[in-house]
Parts: sequence; structure tokens; C-alpha cells
Amino acid sequence: MRPRPVRPNVYLPVVRFGVISSDWKFVLATTLAGYTIPFLFGLRLWGVPLELWTGLMAAALSIVFFNYTRIGRRSYWLQHRLRALVENPRHRRALPGDWSERPKRRWLITQ
Repeated sequence: MRPRPVRPNVYLPVVRFGVISSDWKFVLATTLAGYTIPFLFGLRLWGVPLELWTGLMAAALSIVFFNYTRIGRRSYWLQHRLRALVENPRHRRALPGDWSERPKRRWLITQ
């Protein structure tokens, strides 16, 4: 057998139904909340327990949401969009060069 090169796909995240493995905790939490809340209140729709419908709809909507945020977009697109909505665009961390532009003391001392 001839040696084969290591493929770069080994380092890619595992994707199921278009959702990255690190995002499945959010899908499962949403599904569990969609199932548990109607179950605790004993809600029914046309004689059918409502948790069956809400659990499936919550799972489907969260999978669709994560597919929307991932497919055709750059990495961390959603995090950057949310941060842009919240923060001022001119706000940033201080850089070492910022202190060199501003003198440490005033040249003119007024009394």
C-alpha cells in the first residue's frame, strides 16, 4: 500500500442536518424547553398533547436557524452581527500606539 496524505477534512467540525456539533447543545435545549413547558401545564390541542407539536416545531426551527446562520456565511457571522447591533462602531480596545499620540503632561500649565 502506498502512503496517503492526511486530509484536511479531519480538522473540520462534525455536521449533522447542517448543524455543527458544537451548536447541538442549543438545539437540544430549545427542543427540551419546547417539550417541557406545555407538558408542565398540561396543554392540549384537539385532544392531542401540545408538547408533541411544540417539541417538534422547536427542534425544526432551531435546526433551520442554525443552517441559516452557517450556510453561505463566514465564520462567526452571527456573533459579529449581534455585536455590531449592541456596540458603538467606534468603540474598541486601547492599543499601545494610542498613548504615543497623546502627551503624558500638558505643555502649557494654566492657573
